[in-house]
Amino acid sequence: MGVEIITRRGAEQMDATAFRAVRAQYSSTLVDLGTGDGAWPRRFAREHPQLLAVGIDADRGSLREAARMAERKPARGGAPNALFVAATAESLPDELSGAADWLTIYFPWSALLALLLRGDPQVSEMLMHTAAARARLSIVLNAEAAPEGFDLPTPESLRRSLADPLDAAGFRITSCDWTSQPPPTTWSGRLVKGSGRQTIGLDALR
Repeated sequence: MGVEIITRRGAEQMDATAFRAVRAQYSSTLVDLGTGDGAWPRRFAREHPQLLAVGIDADRGSLREAARMAERKPARGGAPNALFVAATAESLPDELSGAADWLTIYFPWSALLALLLRGDPQVSEMLMHTAAARARLSIVLNAEAAPEGFDLPTPESLRRSLADPLDAAGFRITSCDWTSQPPPTTWSGRLVKGSGRQTIGLDALR
């Protein structure tokens, strides 16, 4: 089936061989789940041209705009080492197996946020599928929003929820606390900067 790559022209299929060839050009790979408008992986790619940044989201419209910006000339904000994949976190392509040296989940919402807050076994499956042997995981949540039926998260509740799924996937939580320095994403700027809203950051290593 291959990976559905979103470019400024639309969707393209990239087979496993081609995807491995792209990854082989770089020393390591960042995978951002629920990337939204793709601003974070594109920024990371620009700052680290020797690394590959892959943004994953189900919203093809947002990814197409992200790809359009990434495909600009580097002098105009482009990032040729940024790639955008259309997929849900619950159903990731086989080609992404073991791809992520650093896996980021920044300001998730809807189904992905519910999986994390519930400590769902799908979290383990997602991590075991995507993470490299010695991967890093970084999660940042807006502590003042939760899906219907969930309490607002705290560092303690997030640690409790994710302890078993992360352990099952071979991850050790190294920190989980309130954070005053949210990652440089578009949602961070909209939701957090200057607002006084609280955020929670969790880091783990495999």
